[in-house]
This record gives sequence, C-alpha cells and structure tokens, in this order.
Amino acid sequence: MHAREPAAGITEALEHSPSLDGHGELVRQMTSTLAREIIEGELPSGYQLTSAELGRRFGTSRTPVREALGLLRREGLVEIEPRRRPRVATLSLAEVRDLYEIRSGLYALVAGAVVDRATDEEIGSLDEPLARLRQARDAGDPRAYFYATVEFRRMEAEICPNRRVGPLMDSLGLRIYRLRSFGLSLPGRMDVSCRDYAYLLDAYRERDRELAEAVTRSLMSKALVAIEEHWSRLNAPQE
Repeated sequence: MHAREPAAGITEALEHSPSLDGHGELVRQMTSTLAREIIEGELPSGYQLTSAELGRRFGTSRTPVREALGLLRREGLVEIEPRRRPRVATLSLAEVRDLYEIRSGLYALVAGAVVDRATDEEIGSLDEPLARLRQARDAGDPRAYFYATVEFRRMEAEICPNRRVGPLMDSLGLRIYRLRSFGLSLPGRMDVSCRDYAYLLDAYRERDRELAEAVTRSLMSKALVAIEEHWSRLNAPQE
C-alpha cells in the first residue's frame, strides 16, 4: 500500500478554505509549501519570514509573497504585526485548549452521526486509512502517521450525514494541523492513537454511539495532555 504524498493533506485543506479563492498558482504553491514547513516543524514558532528572502527563494516579487503570507495569517500559522517582520505564529496554551475543546465537540457530533446514519459500506471505507495508520506506526514514521490521520478524518467527515460539520472543522484553520503533527511526533503517541482509532472504527461497526463518542473524546483528551506536557518544545520562540 502506498502512502499519499505528504503535502497532499495540506493542499486539500487549503483547497477547502475560501482563503485561496481568486489567487494564482504561484501564491497557492508558496502558501502550501510554507504551511507544510510550519506544520511539520521545519519553521518553528517565532521564525521570521521576510518578503525579500521568500521572494528570492520562490523566484518572485514581493507582491505574491505578501499575498501568501496574508493567507497563512488567516489560517492561523503566521503573525503579521505593525512595524514587525512576519513570523511563524506563537500559540498560547489557552488557545490550544479552546481549539481542542471545539474539536472534541465537533468530532463527537461526527461520531454520533456516523453511527446513526452512515451506511455499512461508508463505514467500511475507513478500513483503508486505518491500514495506513498501522503501516506508518509499524514503520515508526510520525510524519506519515500524521498525514494518515488527516486522511482518516477527511474520509470520516465525507461519510458524516451532517454536511455542516466539515466546513466548521475547516474553519479552525491549519493551525490545528500544526498541533496534531507535533503531538503525534511525541514518544508513544502513535501506538496510543492507532489503538484508539481502531476502537473507534469498531464502535462504528457495532453501531455503538455512546462508545464512539467516548473514544472520540478520549482521542482529543489524550492528544491535548501530550501537547501540554511538552508545551515548551512546541512553542519555544526563535529570535
């Protein structure tokens, strides 16, 4: 089984975002590339993103660079303040807790709707992303594992009968991908996460709404606890 290209999840997330509407291919490419580098930790919190440097890197003028940085700002990945250079956003722990509380509620809603109204065939479609999760875990590849979770959640949202939930989750922006990628890179997290995703799929097959919602909330809770315990590693600003 072949894993998807790592940037595919980022590109798809941006395609679902209204932020890219009306922008050209170069701006889209810059936005996707920088988003991936921030999410995967190549560009850490506080890293300065100068228009001149990015212009040289991508072979373009400052105008498309400013457009791309503006898009990343709307996705919660970049901070642009008056009289300061743009930089990779520094998150507050309070904001992270709020985001995970929202995610927990939204995914519990998804879980309940899938149990109640998704078809057996639709639920069976989640076997493939679960297999990718296991493959990445067995390979000890947290980056591939993260993108497999993106695929699982994307397919889960597609089979969810409540069509309003997906756009609500997209509205959280790519900042949540950054948190998920970091959390899943921590020691032991892939094993715990993969086991819980398997429990979730079992609950879907058994049409056990209470269990599916409980497993979903547990996934969110464990992820948040791991991020809190290693907070200084994620959010150490770079001067």
